[in-house]
Amino acid sequence: MTTRREFLAASMASTMPLILSSSARSAADGTKPKEVFVVNTQDASVSQVDLGTMKELKQFKVGPRPYGIAVTTDGKTVAVGVEDEESVKFFSLPNFKEKGKTKIGKMFNDHIVLTQDGKNLLVADFHSDDVFVIDVAMMKEAARIKDCSAPHVVKYGPLKKNAYVTCKKITGIAIIDPIGLKLVKFHQVNVNPRSLTFSPDEKKCYFGSFWVNGFFEMDTETGKVTRLFEHAPPKDNAAPQEVTYHGVEAVSDNIVLAANEGRSYVDAVDVTNGKLLDRLTDCSKPCCVERVPGTDPVRVLVSNIGDGSLQLVEVSKDGKLKSLGKAQVGKAPKRVAFVPVA
Repeated sequence: MTTRREFLAASMASTMPLILSSSARSAADGTKPKEVFVVNTQDASVSQVDLGTMKELKQFKVGPRPYGIAVTTDGKTVAVGVEDEESVKFFSLPNFKEKGKTKIGKMFNDHIVLTQDGKNLLVADFHSDDVFVIDVAMMKEAARIKDCSAPHVVKYGPLKKNAYVTCKKITGIAIIDPIGLKLVKFHQVNVNPRSLTFSPDEKKCYFGSFWVNGFFEMDTETGKVTRLFEHAPPKDNAAPQEVTYHGVEAVSDNIVLAANEGRSYVDAVDVTNGKLLDRLTDCSKPCCVERVPGTDPVRVLVSNIGDGSLQLVEVSKDGKLKSLGKAQVGKAPKRVAFVPVA
């Protein structure tokens, strides 16, 4: 008899090559999204932003303390982790009417990502040590991937096969197989990883941590932390502090952007030689950096929790950063989700 887990794995595997997530699909076909949703973590809302004008179009109330967010591949549904309600809530688009919810239990900054076949959500649930697999159509829990030790960030690597999870109890990086629904590897590290991005071949990953004026490189096969990219803060803002680098995002083969939340700047670093290429200071406690799919030159979105803005930044081939504008959104914006191009 085929078990529920085996059936789900087979179903996901059979459709995986056919459908990509909205971000991956946009990047693959060369198109770029026109709108994005951003979660305002401290005022119970989600803002819809036009990427052409960098203006907030609408703001929707979703419930207290929202955090993770994802949009389905057909652009008809948005899922939001509403943490004080201990649920992932589903809203129809474009009217943002609530259509259902999945109970998670106690939540703490749980990241959400759509699986590559578009049928399921992965929710990294800090308090259960599990990564939840939620069926999007049914809006119900379908399975769990266990033993991730207080997971926080969940993100696919560039090869789009395995997902990587930052772990907070036993600090480390877990590698999970979303198709086989299993933990592949667990790499324990000596610092608390805050974010994740990758080299194009997925052999290296990069993450920030606390109390350190830099971000780390880890070999994904061995789990060995190989380098620290450390760059001195301004002399007038150099006192030790807990919150330093938060979000990191690879924007080319050799350039990684790192948002220093505590000191309010974004660095562009060449990870081949460790050189600081540029530093953007026109930001306010930036926490998340997300590449906009299909853009050339590359553009990224920076979530500024200090002034409640979503900032569009262009990155040149040599790593120079240029702010293209800010959309004023809600209080403490963080995670974003792009609306798929029709």
